[in-house]
Amino acid sequence: MPQTINTNVSSLTAQRNLATSQSALSTAMQRLSSGLRVNSAKDDAAGLAIAERMNTQIRGLNVAARNANDGISLAQTAEGALGKVGDMLQRMRELAVQASNDTNSAEDRYALQSEVSQLRDEINRVAKTTNFNGARLLDGSFSAATFQVGANSGENITVAALANTSTAGLGKVNYGSSTTGKVTTDLITESNLRVEAGDLEITVGAIAYPLTALPPARSPEERLGQTVEAINRRTADSGVSAFLKKDPASGEFWMEIRSSKVDTNGDALPVTTSGFTTERTGVAPGAIDIAAGTPITGMESMTIETVEGSWLALKQIDDALQQVNGSRATLGAVQSRFENAISSIMIQSENTAASRGRIMDADFAAETASLSRSQILQQAGTAMVAQANQLPQQVLSLLKG
Repeated sequence: MPQTINTNVSSLTAQRNLATSQSALSTAMQRLSSGLRVNSAKDDAAGLAIAERMNTQIRGLNVAARNANDGISLAQTAEGALGKVGDMLQRMRELAVQASNDTNSAEDRYALQSEVSQLRDEINRVAKTTNFNGARLLDGSFSAATFQVGANSGENITVAALANTSTAGLGKVNYGSSTTGKVTTDLITESNLRVEAGDLEITVGAIAYPLTALPPARSPEERLGQTVEAINRRTADSGVSAFLKKDPASGEFWMEIRSSKVDTNGDALPVTTSGFTTERTGVAPGAIDIAAGTPITGMESMTIETVEGSWLALKQIDDALQQVNGSRATLGAVQSRFENAISSIMIQSENTAASRGRIMDADFAAETASLSRSQILQQAGTAMVAQANQLPQQVLSLLKG
């Protein structure tokens, strides 16, 4: 090997190895100080791209979990308000049942109606003021609400609607109604005659319901009572109820008829009668007949000041309770779904984070070993550069000769 001065190959080699060990030392120190194996794209280009996609999913999943928790909070707010509405409806139903009893005077029913009115107004207030983050929940405007419970588009849960619990939205019913013509007792001329079983008949839709026999009555008033009793004995089957009314001033009587049977579309079935005459029963032929139903939605005009009003109030309150309970069941199911969604999200986020960590996180055991190795090589490399720099001085020995 020639002896040269201008080009010290040994020094260049030592410098190159020193630079390599210095780069390794720098990399090890960066990884140990940051805790990351991949600190820039040059460390692992493909790994960085994969890890960033995973990071997108993790951050999206964490936000989705918060969204689902917010959905639970909303559902709990609505369900709590619906629970109080249900309690008030139950109390209103108790009052309606109480008002249906003829042991109550007009003053008693007026007092009962006062409490019903207050409860009705409070239900309306709750419906119009219950909100979550400014969104009304129970006034009928909350529908098709979408909750994002995933990191990607389309991963959501939709709640179709909640019940409109305002007094205008509760208590949707359809019933048959008629009012017989007024009669005086002197028109009932055959009250002392027996009416055989089956002579009087009520037909609801296509089904006929024969009434029981009417024994001879001692007075026209008794015959009217017998007629109402016979009709109401079949109420459980026919759905037709009769309520006897009297005008104290004129002494005239009439009947209020209500029919609750509906078809598959929810429309009240027609009601026809046979065998009724004013002379025998106090009810003219066809007076009870009902051709069409009376649909009604809303409880604003609900009253329990009369027996027939209480009959309708019970139907409306039952329908309102069905609406409220249905919404509560929906909210309960949604809360359960949200909770399961959160559990699934957290598991997915955990596993994705673990996968990202296997790509991005530094192995401290390996990196500390690399750091120690690089430090030793740095020290050795520095010493060798110093030794290599002294080699050209050997040429001086040749010149001294």
